Order: sequence, then structure tokens, then C-alpha cells
Amino acid sequence: MASKKELRKAMNARLHGLTAEEKAAASAAVCARLAALPQYRQASSIMAFLHMPDEVSLDALIKDALAAGKEVYVPVCVDKQHIEGRRLYTLEQAVCGAYGIRTAPPDNPRIEADELDVIFVPGLAFDAKGHRLGHGASYYDRFLAGKGGAAAIAAAWDVQIIPDVPVEAHDVIMTDIVTDKQHLIIHP
Repeated sequence: MASKKELRKAMNARLHGLTAEEKAAASAAVCARLAALPQYRQASSIMAFLHMPDEVSLDALIKDALAAGKEVYVPVCVDKQHIEGRRLYTLEQAVCGAYGIRTAPPDNPRIEADELDVIFVPGLAFDAKGHRLGHGASYYDRFLAGKGGAAAIAAAWDVQIIPDVPVEAHDVIMTDIVTDKQHLIIHP
């Protein structure tokens, strides 16, 4: 099995090779699948990420959630090791945060992971066992460690599903993985 560092390099190259049109079409399909999930439909509060260039865009899902009256939170980097959920009232309200990532304004209300119903999680790669390869800073692993009963649902393109992701003790397993082509339900 490749090391996490080698796998990150390979996955970054794979994702960078996708065209803008491929990313947009696949992101739309992911959002449609996510919107149909019972966990999402029943949720009153969700956390969704505002995508970086090589991540699924959840903008359509965020608009849907806001229109449905759900409380929407997005991750905010609070230091070099931690993120927190911060309320987003409209997509237009998003500001440029750490690392150039769109986020909620700093004065918006915050929420703890265990107060959320669903947390949508990005990553570079996932496997059918629910393992996730992130960018290496463990922001989401730390945040998800306190998720309580919240569902941790990976939102990814199908090209991000690989046979095996290297796992470490602190890595948090996803409850579901939803791509443009499939929905993997993870059984612990």
C-alpha cells in the first residue's frame, strides 16, 4: 500500500486532471444524491464545506438547505490544528478565510460538532470501509472526534474511491460516502 504522502500526490494529480465541466457535472450529481438522503432530509442543522478547486462543490446543496430552513454551518480554521462550525446565512455572505478558502464571517454564531445532525466531509480519497485521506493536517479528524451522533458523510467524486486508504489510530471513519455514481453505507 502506498504511503499517505504518495497517495496524496497521486490523488492531487488525478483530481487536477479533471476538467471544470467534469467537476461541475459530477458535483451536481453528488448534490442531488446528498439531497435525497434521509439523514439530510431529516436534519435541522448541517455542516457543509465550501469547496477548494479540486473538491466537490456543495453550493447547490447549501442553497437547498437554506431554502428548506435548515441551519447551515461551514468550517472555519481557528488555528493551525482546529476547525469549528460557523453559521452561514447565504452563500453570498461567504468571505475569504485561511488558505484562501471561502468561509463564514467571523462574527457569525458557532456550533460544536455534537450539536449538528449531519457533517459533510471533503477529502482526497476514500475506500469502501469508510476510511478517508485528507490533506494531512487532521482538521476534520479532530473536529469529527467530537461529533457525537452526527452523521459524517463524505462528499466525493467517484474517481476518489480507491481500494484502500492507509489508516492511523486518529482517523475517523465516515458513516456514508456519496459520489456522483454511488452511495456507500459504511457498517462498522
